[in-house]
Amino acid sequence: MLLALQSLAAYGSPTLRWGADPSGGAPYVYADPANPQTYTGFDYEFAEALARQMRMNAEFVPTDWESIVASLNRREFDVIINGFEPTEDRAREMLFSKPYYLFRLQLTVRKDNNLISSLQDCKTSGKSVGTLVNCAASRLLENGGYIVKGYQDPVGAYQDLELGRVDAVLMDVAAEMFYARRNPSLKPAGKPFHTGAYVVGIRKSDSLLASRINTAIDSLADNGTTERIFRKWQLWDDEQLKLRTKGAETYDMTSRTFNWTEGLIKLLKAAAVTVFLAFGAMIIAVILGIPLALGQSKGGRITRTLCTVYIEFFRGTPVLVQLLFLYFGLPVVGITLPGWLTAIVGLGLNYAAYESQVYRTAFQAVPERQWQVAYSLGMRPFKAFRRIIFPQAFRIALPPMTNDFVALFKDTSTAFAIAVWELATAYRELANATQSYLGIGLIVCLYYLAMSLPLAHYAHRLERKLQRKSTGILTSGTEQ
Repeated sequence: MLLALQSLAAYGSPTLRWGADPSGGAPYVYADPANPQTYTGFDYEFAEALARQMRMNAEFVPTDWESIVASLNRREFDVIINGFEPTEDRAREMLFSKPYYLFRLQLTVRKDNNLISSLQDCKTSGKSVGTLVNCAASRLLENGGYIVKGYQDPVGAYQDLELGRVDAVLMDVAAEMFYARRNPSLKPAGKPFHTGAYVVGIRKSDSLLASRINTAIDSLADNGTTERIFRKWQLWDDEQLKLRTKGAETYDMTSRTFNWTEGLIKLLKAAAVTVFLAFGAMIIAVILGIPLALGQSKGGRITRTLCTVYIEFFRGTPVLVQLLFLYFGLPVVGITLPGWLTAIVGLGLNYAAYESQVYRTAFQAVPERQWQVAYSLGMRPFKAFRRIIFPQAFRIALPPMTNDFVALFKDTSTAFAIAVWELATAYRELANATQSYLGIGLIVCLYYLAMSLPLAHYAHRLERKLQRKSTGILTSGTEQ
């Protein structure tokens, strides 16, 4: 009864609050290039028209695509209007309106690719296909057994296609027209296929609002408002005429029953990628961090300045920005790295700055007389460092090094921004597909603990072993 009263109160509200992810890009909802303080896009215009038809004011609430359903159910906004597709897993969590647009999928390849003319060609030849995560195209590819590379936005997918990091891209025609059709380096492979629908997502408790939205959608289709909006965005075709018939209420609802065994295996593979990224980055960080520390503390004026500039740059800028710069910026100067290598190099360069400060502190903690003793024994500087200084400094640096390594496991999640499929990315994909954020989230936490706890345990054992060895040496030296 309380929910019913809340719903009635909400529907009497003069404001329709709708959520969408503007970072997903054009032509859905995005910052207007002519006025970045405002938004534009065909979904933005449709939401405004829908609210006017319902005699309400539209209020746009920017949100994140990965958590858009959860945000709706937390009542951060009233409805979802964001190229939102109806699926059976989402149907368990929410209501869908009637379709307001019928889309089709378009496969795109590079201009010089004459081997791929259809989606089946990608499967036969084992070619990779890029698409957005958690959408009709991704479900179609996953169910069909294709080699899939998921992206958070269309820009990254088409840019990777142009650079040869992926063999083809499958997107809704709306995104394909805006990002690929005018690109002279790309071309469509075959004709559009696989019709689906964009609908308004509504909370399950808001059935009255759903009824009002359906009535408004019918009115917009009948009075030509919908056609005017989509013609403006060059997205109108004869497929949209179906929205004026009763048949419009039967639309594609891609189904995929979640298999927990396959899901756990998928998470295990993603965890292996995370371990690979973390170890690769940490090796770079350790190898580069030591000379940075020595250069900053023992080097000449120019060396100290250069080391300090490096350290402050990588500590003072977000690692996510650094990864995006390496992934999208380096191709401009002719350096194109695959995503996994970019993640290892980027994280390694970033963590080298932090590790250098750990090592510098450890080196400074070793008394200066240790150098003098080593020199008095006839050791050269490098041998003195290797035999006398480094072993002592390593014992001091080991605890903070372990903490940094554990933190690096978690920071590998930033690699999702450059289309690297690791554990956090796999969690977002599976949780969005099943809406089981709690269950899968707990499993992912266990995976992270299984990776980090043994490392911490081994580091503690090594630390105790080194302390015992150091104590034994000191005792032996005292007895003599």
